[in-house]
Amino acid sequence: MSKHDYDSFLFPADEWFITYALPPPLPSVKLFAIGHTIELYLKAANTKITKDIDRSVGFGHDLKKIWDDCKQRDPQFMPSREIQESVYKAEILTRAHPNLVGDDLKHWFDNQELYIIVKHLADCKYFGAPLKTVKRAFAYGFIHPNDYWIHFIKEMRSYLGHPARNKLDIIRNHIDRGELPSQTTQYLKQLYV
Repeated sequence: MSKHDYDSFLFPADEWFITYALPPPLPSVKLFAIGHTIELYLKAANTKITKDIDRSVGFGHDLKKIWDDCKQRDPQFMPSREIQESVYKAEILTRAHPNLVGDDLKHWFDNQELYIIVKHLADCKYFGAPLKTVKRAFAYGFIHPNDYWIHFIKEMRSYLGHPARNKLDIIRNHIDRGELPSQTTQYLKQLYV
């Protein structure tokens, strides 16, 4: 068993989130950065729930499996967020509008980037090159920096009790030290309001 605890994931998760928030808006780099951020936060949450960091690491990059495991084991995990199976199974990159209707279509529009990273994290760093899971033409929507992630990360950090008292908050540390571009600082400060 590893000597590390769930909070071992938080420092790199916060660093990846800072990387996401930095200019310029490079779609494949930024989607991979936010995807890896979410992966690390999910592994932290799963470790906190199960007390088994090795099990959490064992999920690899399968964000859907980690998410589902967290949801199944703790009903208090991210109660305002869901990954709907019908949306997850839709062809979200290869159709202008996935074959979704009604509430499913609205849910897709409200959570597009989440579904892209959950379903296609392995491809995010290859956008513009041949992909691992998509073998035909594709398109996706992208906003940078997206306020969606501020709300998502705030909820995740709250669930994890992060930042804990007397522990380093790497995001706050970089904001306070004035090391970040002003637009990045303004974006990240939203985590604290």
